[in-house]
Amino acid sequence: MGPTTPLFRRYIRRLCQPLIWLPLAACAAAAPGAGAAAHGVTEIVLERDCFGCPTGTRIELRHDGTAVFTEVGNARRGTQDKVRQGRITARDFDALAGLLASRGFYAMAPEYQDPGVADGPWMTLRVVRGGQAKEVFARDEATPPDLRAVETAIDQLRADVFGRP
Repeated sequence: MGPTTPLFRRYIRRLCQPLIWLPLAACAAAAPGAGAAAHGVTEIVLERDCFGCPTGTRIELRHDGTAVFTEVGNARRGTQDKVRQGRITARDFDALAGLLASRGFYAMAPEYQDPGVADGPWMTLRVVRGGQAKEVFARDEATPPDLRAVETAIDQLRADVFGRP
């Protein structure tokens, strides 16, 4: 069984084939975005506005890397929507998805507000996970610290992608 015989080549192929595929499988498991199946989040949307503000804001982040920042116009004030598009990394999206879980977003109440306050700044955070949407509404003064931490992280990511307003 010399190095050029068909039997030797078949023996080497059987011996080495698992050694070729093992590193490739390890690289795929460690690739950014590989954890997407674990968290199941496909979309994160933060919308903010207030009564009397000239514009509101909306940032949409998707697991495919799409980022859309919209300054929502106000017809009464004569302002128009301004839309900008950008890209985020899978690593950033996955980190944000992990933060949502660690801050207890999925166990939060659907609404946080002082019943005596009918206007002022508000936010809505909507997350699609496993095909199901979870939405939390909060008025500024009633926003819980864990929701505020997620909002701050989204703002930082928005600033990294689109710059400061």
